[in-house]
Amino acid sequence: MPTKDLAVPPSPTGRQMPALLRILPISFVNFCTYLGVGVPLAILPAYVMHQLGYGPVLAGLSVSSQFLSTVVTRSLAGRMSDAIGARRTVLYGLVSALLAGLLLTGVPFLTATPLLAYAAIVASRLLLGFGESCSGTGTITWNIARVGTAHTAQVMSWGGVAAYGAIAAGAPLGGVAYAAGGLWAVGLVSTLAALLGLAVALLHAETPVIAGVREKAGRTLALVLPFGAALTLGAIGFGAVASFGGLMFIAAGWDGAALLVSVFGLCFAGSRVVFGGQIDRIGGFRVAAIALGLETIGLVLIWLAPAPLPALIGGALAGLGFGMVFPSLGVELMKRVPAASRGGALGIYTVFLDLALAITGPLAGLALAWFDYPGIFALCAVCAAAGIGMVSLCRAPREV
Repeated sequence: MPTKDLAVPPSPTGRQMPALLRILPISFVNFCTYLGVGVPLAILPAYVMHQLGYGPVLAGLSVSSQFLSTVVTRSLAGRMSDAIGARRTVLYGLVSALLAGLLLTGVPFLTATPLLAYAAIVASRLLLGFGESCSGTGTITWNIARVGTAHTAQVMSWGGVAAYGAIAAGAPLGGVAYAAGGLWAVGLVSTLAALLGLAVALLHAETPVIAGVREKAGRTLALVLPFGAALTLGAIGFGAVASFGGLMFIAAGWDGAALLVSVFGLCFAGSRVVFGGQIDRIGGFRVAAIALGLETIGLVLIWLAPAPLPALIGGALAGLGFGMVFPSLGVELMKRVPAASRGGALGIYTVFLDLALAITGPLAGLALAWFDYPGIFALCAVCAAAGIGMVSLCRAPREV
């Protein structure tokens, strides 16, 4: 069901700022939240094993508990955006991220009781997962309300750049903080990031809650399902590069185990900055099909690579392709969702990405019993190619 564009109030001077200048401050708020996600990401597993004395299972759970929390609360955050307002939802998320950072600063003072220290880490991650859900969904719906649905592609593109850019920046920043002051300093950096996000968010006004009958959860899920399925099929390749790209390089005896992930991530973010405007020019469905085709080619190159350079070229193509899948399909989904249910639909849509990234690692690990590392990327290429067919199903009119 198409929706009318939102009216965007003029500035006090009577002139309207360019859309990008209105999008960037709220996207920066999302950057601050995700910086808190990225800063402790590489630190916590080692801390749990070497400082608290627990094994690799609990070390992994200390990180994955946040992603579980995000999956569970993402849809809730979307419904909150629709019901109480996007800005208020974002503020709740930032407060949750702030509390998560404060908890993390207290963990070193609890190490005499390892179980209590571990519980504080998990509690911090659960709070951060809720904060990520509220910020990731709320900032997009807030920005759409600020600039109008005509700029949805730009909003989604910059939202992804902010999120993944923050995670990429957070990892080395966390390492520097830990070297300087231990986990207390890591928690402090996370806390300051949330405070900065709060300060920026409080400087910007709420947009009106859109009146109207909200779709029932079942109908919203039915609308989102084919879009989410196409997104999932593309995201499997992303998850495989993140989980097994470095291991493939090591198994092949190639130098630069982290290069494939880095190249993929840089091209992922760069595609949204450079090619985001193509969604409005040629249509989201066409962009999604082209993007998944490019990702398929990239994954095939990784599969067949006889040396590091072809694998890196494949990673670049796969990153360029997948970077455009979420915003291109998201733009077309928003056209079919009533304005009053936009946040709820966005929350459900994003859950598919969360789930894909959560399950790819374990499933690909199981597949290693039958395939080698390159073979994992062959399977991912098949999934990305299947995503092109799913885009055709998304394009078909649906009556639910």
